[in-house]
Amino acid sequence: MAHTICGIDIGAFSVKFAFLEVGFRTLRLRGLMETTVAGGEAPLLQRQMDAVREGLAQISGEVTPYLAVGGDQLSVRVLELPFSDSRKIDQVVGYELEGQIVHAIEDVVFDHLVVGQRPEGATVMAVAARRDDLAALIAAAEEHEIHPRALFAAPLIYRTLLPQAVDVAPGEALPCQAVLDFGHQRTNVCVVRGGDPVYARTIRRGGEHLTAAIAKAFSADAARAEQAKQGDAFLVSPGRPATTPLGVKLDTVLREALAPMIRELRQTLAGFRASSHAEVDALLVVGGGGRLAGLLPFLEAELGIPARHPSVRPALESGGARSADVAGEEGAAPESDTYAQAAAIAIAASRGSREIDFRRGPFVYRASFSALRQKAWHIAALTTALLLAGGIDVGARLSSLNAERKSLDKDLKTATQELFGQPRDDAEAITTLMKRGFREELAPVPKATAFDLLDQISRKMPPGVPRPSASSSSSSSEASKPEGSSATPPPKGSADEIKLDVSELEIRPKKTFMKGTVDTAAAVDEMASKLKEIDCVDDVSKGAITEVSGGAKQFTLTLGTKCP
Repeated sequence: MAHTICGIDIGAFSVKFAFLEVGFRTLRLRGLMETTVAGGEAPLLQRQMDAVREGLAQISGEVTPYLAVGGDQLSVRVLELPFSDSRKIDQVVGYELEGQIVHAIEDVVFDHLVVGQRPEGATVMAVAARRDDLAALIAAAEEHEIHPRALFAAPLIYRTLLPQAVDVAPGEALPCQAVLDFGHQRTNVCVVRGGDPVYARTIRRGGEHLTAAIAKAFSADAARAEQAKQGDAFLVSPGRPATTPLGVKLDTVLREALAPMIRELRQTLAGFRASSHAEVDALLVVGGGGRLAGLLPFLEAELGIPARHPSVRPALESGGARSADVAGEEGAAPESDTYAQAAAIAIAASRGSREIDFRRGPFVYRASFSALRQKAWHIAALTTALLLAGGIDVGARLSSLNAERKSLDKDLKTATQELFGQPRDDAEAITTLMKRGFREELAPVPKATAFDLLDQISRKMPPGVPRPSASSSSSSSEASKPEGSSATPPPKGSADEIKLDVSELEIRPKKTFMKGTVDTAAAVDEMASKLKEIDCVDDVSKGAITEVSGGAKQFTLTLGTKCP
């Protein structure tokens, strides 16, 4: 679900906002906004928070704010450590920083960022802020119902505007740019190389000092001097010479007012060159003070470094994927962008990268549920609607399942009636019975083989009836006797003499078939009654008796047997 985050640049003259709508793999710029800090006798921090609340109130929906602590409240140090293991770095940063800052380590909150690694160790940017300053900032924000999710270090956050270059040839030095944010009361300088801040400083001079110089030189009030600075004032350059005495005087006043700033910038660049043995390739000028006409040629002439205005908006719209520095005059912004710091904060918040953040220790961020409390009725109504819809869906499904079960039970009873002779609805018992089949009803060893049955049939023949030979039987599924075979006749003159010819005898499981001829039909009845006396025979069925040539009677007998 998309949510809105806001990078806020709290300045002395105005507060700048950059709103980004962030979702799953999506990012959209909602807008940029500036709110002027009102004058008055109230503390500056209170008036700044009033402006922040006023700006956030103009955006619909919930907004997660992200702030940055001003560089004049920070101690920034570059540490060269002889190892690069992150756990060791976490353990020693406090000890290394304690000997380089004025305040006691227990009176500050510090964080660090690894900005370079090499075989022999790592370069770490460590930043500390006084606990009292952080407590005052957070307390003032929460009094205005503002709950900042993070507190970044303002001089270092500009690195998100300049991602690491991907088109650098192997062995070629990474480009090194210095962001110069010319503010109202202070100026931030951040040197970025390969997407990492390698040097940072805050100079306590800004556009306010130029306004004061103009007001003093022309004996004007602050409002008229500010208007002259923004409208009439400019720095003389070869492309824009002074044509009036007023222009010459304004140029002289501005150059004198900028002299302390140039001196501090030279010292900053010299310190960077001495510590890193590298040169700054370009000076990227942003901020309200950077809009002074003729400032870029002036900086180039004084510092000997190419100066240009970066294009902040493309970097903000891409979430930091594109660099704000567009080399070449055709790609440079026409004027200084006042939303650079707000955009850098918003980009850092949107991509969740590792940054210096003072929301740690006693000032760790705790989520506020005020927004949930405000929408409690809406959430309760939505939850009730979801539960009701879920209950209706479950009830419909249960009804459908019950109807289907009744249909299956009916089919089961019909099937069991055909199989077992009675309807049954016990599914487990039926399954067990179907798996078992007739295995338990059959004995593991046959009570009698086909040979045994043949022997018993032979023994039950009436006297005078020739018995089938064992050689005419098979233990397989069939035994037969050739047609025309006859038994040895009993002694002549016997009253029970029967003439019998067995032409076919077939023994199969559960069934035996016999076919032959006999001299009288009564002999067939006598044979049937004798065969019923066999244990394996359940019943004997007589077929049709027909008369064949010679007066003999042809018969068939079918024996229902339990074995084999």
